[in-house]
Amino acid sequence: MPDECDFPCLLTTYIRMVIVMEKVKLYNSIIDTNIQHKLPEAGWCTDLVQYATYKCGIEGMISTAFLFCPEIVEVKGYIFIKQFFNCAEGKELEYLKSLEEQYQYNKKDIEMSVNSCSIGDFFVGDTRELMDDDDIISQFAHALVYFWKCRVRDLFPERNIVVELGYELMGELGLSITLYEDTSSHTGRNGI
Repeated sequence: MPDECDFPCLLTTYIRMVIVMEKVKLYNSIIDTNIQHKLPEAGWCTDLVQYATYKCGIEGMISTAFLFCPEIVEVKGYIFIKQFFNCAEGKELEYLKSLEEQYQYNKKDIEMSVNSCSIGDFFVGDTRELMDDDDIISQFAHALVYFWKCRVRDLFPERNIVVELGYELMGELGLSITLYEDTSSHTGRNGI
């Protein structure tokens, strides 16, 4: 049993611990950590970071970073994900002209037509059951939106670039992602 001298010290230590704990805040990831139980071979991993590095290796992690922080090309004020802007080098203006004619110079439609992609298309050829799990697909899609928003906010801080998810956007199948500049709204920069 502690003597009287020890009790105030213990109480003071406890109070300090409580005060310190009140100053500690956990900011959760955009990915729900409970999704780990749905991932194959993830049971032994302590967290999703360990699982990612185990499954992907450094080459996969670098490629993933490129996907989440893609190259962006700006042509005459239009913003495009370079991977989706399918034209030969040096033919960008000619390709853009055909898009302008096709979409009657509607900037949003032009950007959406190029920048829309079905989430499933990122995994063409993957026939695992995971591809039928809406929670898994949704977690990936929301992470992609988050990082693409960060990317365009960094590149174009004064422009209202919108990154959004929807179904069958611009003729894509299923859950899809798109990116476009909203010039009609003054909601703030980058869709926020």
